[in-house]
Amino acid sequence: MKSPKISVIVTTWNGLPLLKKNLEAIIVASPEAQEIILADDASEDESIQFAKELQKKYSKLKIIAHKNNQGFGANSNDAVDQSQGDLVVLLNNDIYPDKGYISHSLKHFSDPSVFGVSFAERGHENWARFFWKNGYLQHEPQTSTKTHISGWVSGGSSIIRKDLFQKLGGFDPIYAPFYTEDLDLGYRAWKSGYTLLWEPKCVVEHHHETTMSKFSPNLLNYVKERNRLLNTWRNITDPSLLSSNKIFLFFRVLSGPNYIKIIRAAKKQIKKYPLPIVFPKLTDQEILRKFL
Repeated sequence: MKSPKISVIVTTWNGLPLLKKNLEAIIVASPEAQEIILADDASEDESIQFAKELQKKYSKLKIIAHKNNQGFGANSNDAVDQSQGDLVVLLNNDIYPDKGYISHSLKHFSDPSVFGVSFAERGHENWARFFWKNGYLQHEPQTSTKTHISGWVSGGSSIIRKDLFQKLGGFDPIYAPFYTEDLDLGYRAWKSGYTLLWEPKCVVEHHHETTMSKFSPNLLNYVKERNRLLNTWRNITDPSLLSSNKIFLFFRVLSGPNYIKIIRAAKKQIKKYPLPIVFPKLTDQEILRKFL
């Protein structure tokens, strides 16, 4: 069987200190990749200048520089579209990979139903378990020493099939500027009949120094709550689950009237964007049963 072409995408925004720490290490740890793409989302620091200097040493480093900030999802989608790989590695700029982090994932793609493989972040070696509780699609980390299914593959430390990523429309722009894009895509992939895996041998260090620290805690919490509600409304179709969501929304508003702002914001987003791209094969209940 012909070996797949592999692209590595590193997304960044004003992340020069992180690029200095991690970008060359990513290039060195990715010999399987035909190209390393730095997807810069209109940085105002010297990230591009730094990358151009590194390009002199590593010719397979390519730079995509946006003039206007697009947000994580759009930046990633554009980079995937411009990549040449059959398989695409998605990395945040605060990821430092171990040797072999790509090679240990490749065996899983002999199964055409595998959408992607999430890497094991050292110190947080877990896969994501889906479950339903309190009117929402919930998730929690679970540990394992063996390959395991996962609710989603991380948008910042995983490898995916480019064609399936594009088939499902990539990261949904409704969640801009950030949060929940990879969870949403994972659920749509499961619903479309694909499998998502977590591989403990694909090890990376996640320094958790992302651009999120540049935003206020109140804004982060607001976006997180809005997107959690959006994810439930956009992806859940089971009548009993949707009924429980309505009941718990009622009690959320009673316990904290400010939650009305979250509901209104979610409804406003839904009016602005088209329906999610999904090719239904599994029901919500069938997906949830996989994670019991």
